[in-house]
Order: sequence, then structure tokens, then C-alpha cells
Amino acid sequence: MLSAKSLSQESKSLQSLASEGALLGRDAHAGRTTRTFTRVHSEELFKAASKAATSLRAAKTAPKLEPKLRKLTFLAGRISVDLKLLGHASKTEQALLAHELELAARRLE
Repeated sequence: MLSAKSLSQESKSLQSLASEGALLGRDAHAGRTTRTFTRVHSEELFKAASKAATSLRAAKTAPKLEPKLRKLTFLAGRISVDLKLLGHASKTEQALLAHELELAARRLE
């Protein structure tokens, strides 16, 4: 059973992953990283986000915290997908994914 504190910690962790992914996407789009670095680093971020999403999907919490858990579960899934796509995205897609990840990070503030 996840407490309010645990949900807050999960939110901060997801926010960090999304922010790091957004930075990686912007840097990749601007040519400040290599394709290999982008692919490997986005895969590492994807694995962490995917693990969080899986954990959140199976989690239980108090009824009053259910809306926050649903929001985190949805955003974790969205962040995971974006990070998975980032490693093999075109320059245009990298910019779009960076924007999507930045928006997700803001929603977790």
C-alpha cells in the first residue's frame, strides 16, 4: 500500500527521468550528443521509467490517493514510451519527444 510520501517520491523520480530525457532529446536534436550515446542513455532511462510504470500499475493506495496513483501510472507509461522512442528517433522526432517529456515533467511538479 503506497503512502502519500511514497507517491511523492515516485513522482519526483519520474519527474527526474522525464527531465533528463527532455534534456537528452534537446541535445540530440541540436547535435550535441552522438546517436550511440542518445540510444544507450535513452534505453537506460526507459528501463527505469518502465520499471516504475510496472510497479505503479500493480500498486495499491488509500482511496483518497487513488487519483494521484492513476495520474502517476499514466505519466509513467507515457514517459516510458517517449524514452523508448527517443533512442531511434529522427531529429524532428527528437525535438517533439523532448517537448513531450518536458510537459510530462511539468505535470509531475
